[in-house]
Parts: sequence; C-alpha cells; structure tokens
Amino acid sequence: MKIEGKSQTKDSKYNATIGFIVSIGMLLVVFMAIDFSTMPAFGKVFMILWIFVVAAQGYQAYRNSIFSNNSLHQKVTDHNLNLKGEAGSAVSRANNDHADRLIKVEQLYNDGLLSREEYLAKRKDILDGDWGS
Repeated sequence: MKIEGKSQTKDSKYNATIGFIVSIGMLLVVFMAIDFSTMPAFGKVFMILWIFVVAAQGYQAYRNSIFSNNSLHQKVTDHNLNLKGEAGSAVSRANNDHADRLIKVEQLYNDGLLSREEYLAKRKDILDGDWGS
C-alpha cells in the first residue's frame, strides 16, 4: 500500500521566527568565531556554500515569520491524501471504514451532538473493533 495525493504545509509564524533567529545566530558565529585566513581552500568553499544555505533558509524563515506579512510558499494547508492498496483488499476497506467512522464520530462531537464521555466511548468501540488483520 502507498499514500497518494498532495500535502501542502507551511511552518507556523512562531516556528519561522525561531528559525530566523537561529539563522542569524549561525551567521554571527561563522563571521565572528571562524578565522578564514588559516582555512584550507576546501574549507573556504564549504563555508561559502554553508553561508549561502543558511542565508537562504534565514530569508525564507524571515518571510514566514512574525516580522513579515508575506509568505514564500503555500498559504493553505491541504491534506488530500489517499491510501492506495490492492484492489478489493479487505484490510484496506476495513481501515478506510474505521477512519471514516472515526471522522464521523469526531465531527458529531465537534458539532456538540455527543458529550465527551459518549465521544470517548464510541471512539474506543471503533478502535477496539476488527481491523481486518
């Protein structure tokens, strides 16, 4: 079985802000603590590439952070993933049935039609059911 579909996500503004601050710290350490004059040529090339990657990550983190209203990538999170297995697979059908039932019970709970106790009991019944294995 494999999962097919698309999933687009974006870091939260909090995570992006932390990433931006860490990137600045990493660049400060490189420029203040490392002596490039005594470094071999390979080390200099590596450090230039490393600085470029950290600067690019820092720029992306800045654009997604609390300091900016613009984002570089997806604005909407879309988790449209489907489990693909063998045709007619009883296990696949059972797993999808359980997932559908869990989603329906959670929706009823979120809509206020089930109490917390009813929701937990029904969820436990579904999870304890036969998964076709």
